[in-house]
Amino acid sequence: MTRRTAMGSMAALGLASTAIPAWALQENLRVHTGSPGSSTFTFTTTMQTIVQRETPIKMNVTSGQTATRSTLDAANGNVDLFISSPAINYYMSEGIQMFSGMANAPELFKNVRQVVNFPLGPYHIITYADSGIETLEDCRGRRIFIGPPGGAATTVGLAIMESATGMKPGDYEQAKLDWSSGQQAFQDRQVDLAIIPTELPSASMMQFALLGKIKLITIPDEALTRGPLQDMLKIPGRTMTEIPPDIYGENQVNEDPIAAVGSWVGIGSHVGVDADTVYAVTKAMFENLPDMHAAADWMDYFTTDTALLQLNAPVHAGAYRWYKENGVEVPEEYIPPEAV
Repeated sequence: MTRRTAMGSMAALGLASTAIPAWALQENLRVHTGSPGSSTFTFTTTMQTIVQRETPIKMNVTSGQTATRSTLDAANGNVDLFISSPAINYYMSEGIQMFSGMANAPELFKNVRQVVNFPLGPYHIITYADSGIETLEDCRGRRIFIGPPGGAATTVGLAIMESATGMKPGDYEQAKLDWSSGQQAFQDRQVDLAIIPTELPSASMMQFALLGKIKLITIPDEALTRGPLQDMLKIPGRTMTEIPPDIYGENQVNEDPIAAVGSWVGIGSHVGVDADTVYAVTKAMFENLPDMHAAADWMDYFTTDTALLQLNAPVHAGAYRWYKENGVEVPEEYIPPEAV
């Protein structure tokens, strides 16, 4: 897309344009994202391509990072843009879960800012059709992968298992691996079941389905009304959704829709990042929505109507300025104090 085409797309969307001198922008941004192949990696690298094409800003992207670590790094001013999680924001602001031993976590969280949110996708609970696992109850004594230790996704996986079955690690063997190693272990059948948050449809799930018949395990209704999952679903960024029974083709053996936990993430920042720079990043993404959407089918869900859903941290002053200029309402409680 040329600059002229981009500006035409912007005008068609009714978006305002404000030029920023190149010299006013922070030239290099330190950026954290998830593992290559993940939806967070796709979003970040698409954003990087567009921003570097449309502005003088350079993004130095480090992949394979967890939202927990990145949020803490951002709060300390050590990373400029990162994959944020509404759940992690909540835990840090309250000083609970993985931040329970960090007395200054709530104070540090005051430095965290948000740029946009987008749906990460549902937690796929996947096994091979010949594993003998029909429900989560069948995982007793089995080796399962639920995410890297200490991560927000792992907290969700643990909650799903406990609320659905009453089981905790020890009742099943928890494979303590990073995302790439965990998915490889599932592919190699070194784990019997995996719980993986990913886009819908998911490229990784499609890959598993090419290797053999797969089955997605549903979350039973009773798990939603008891145990840690009940409380977790009250936290911003966690929803309930359904996965179609045939979305991964004939090698998916499900006959009914699968109840799954949905998850939202976003692009976070910190209060010290230059406001004009974050304004330019926000502007570049929304002026070039067709290019964002072309990166993957699921990215069609990213629009000005969805960018502030499941919000629970103040918006960055630069992003707030762009939203305000373009008629996108920011909830009053998330207007950054430095912008007032």
